[in-house]
Amino acid sequence: MLTINFAHGALDTQKQQELSEGFESHSETQSAPPYHKEKMNWTVQDENGKLIAALTADLLWEWIYIDELWVDDRCRGSGMGRKLIAKVEQYARDNHLSGLWLWTQSWQAEGFYKQMGFEEFTRFDNFPTGHSRIGLRKTLVPPHFEV
Repeated sequence: MLTINFAHGALDTQKQQELSEGFESHSETQSAPPYHKEKMNWTVQDENGKLIAALTADLLWEWIYIDELWVDDRCRGSGMGRKLIAKVEQYARDNHLSGLWLWTQSWQAEGFYKQMGFEEFTRFDNFPTGHSRIGLRKTLVPPHFEV
C-alpha cells in the first residue's frame, strides 16, 4: 500500500536527488530545454569593505530572475538600486537574454520597478492578507520560436 508522508523542512539529499532525476527524465521525454540554473550576484561595498547594497539573481532559460535587491537604509535614494538594476540589465543585453523578472510585495518597490521599465504580469491579492504579491518582468528581446 502507498503512503503519503509529511515532514517540515527540506528533503534529505537522497530524496532531493531522486526528485531532480525524475524531473530531468520527464523533461527529456517532453523534449524540454535543459534545466541549468546559474546563480549570480552584484554587490557594493563601502570604503571599509562593508556591504551596502546587493542584488542576487538566477539565470534560467534566457531570463534573469532577480531574487533579492537590498540597499542599506543610509544609501536609499542615492540611485544605488537603479545602478544595480542597470548592471543586471546590461549583463542580460550583453548576453542576448530575453529579459528580467521578479516578485515584489505591495509594500515594497512596485513603483520603483515600474519606473525602471518593468510591467506587471500577475498579482496575487491578499498574499498576505491586505497586501499583494506582484510579478513584474522586463522583456529585452523578442522570443525566438521555431515552427
